[in-house]
Amino acid sequence: MSEFYQHIMFGLGGGLGAVLRHWVALKINHDLPFATLIVNVAGSFILGLWIGYLGGVTEISEEQKHLVFGFCGGFTTFSSFAYQSLELRRKNTFALAAGNICLSLALCWIALGCGLLLTRL
Repeated sequence: MSEFYQHIMFGLGGGLGAVLRHWVALKINHDLPFATLIVNVAGSFILGLWIGYLGGVTEISEEQKHLVFGFCGGFTTFSSFAYQSLELRRKNTFALAAGNICLSLALCWIALGCGLLLTRL
């Protein structure tokens, strides 16, 4: 597959992920960044499933690889997470910001691990 085609597949996945992320944000409108938390956890889970799948398959197409990694990159929003955590600190308390950071990290690690475990069942 040409390098240009790899970029197209990555961009297509990224675009789809970004659209889905935006849809989730519109559906979960709340003062606290729950939409970002949900997207980060779901994206980590999807990536865990995909990495687990790659570990069990010897031949995987480059198209699929670039599409999925592009999707996860467009779907997850850790830059938004960092900004929203800072805003929670500025507008509220350190404890609320720290809670958001700890909860996001813990749930994303757990989701990634669950995705990997599910591929081994």
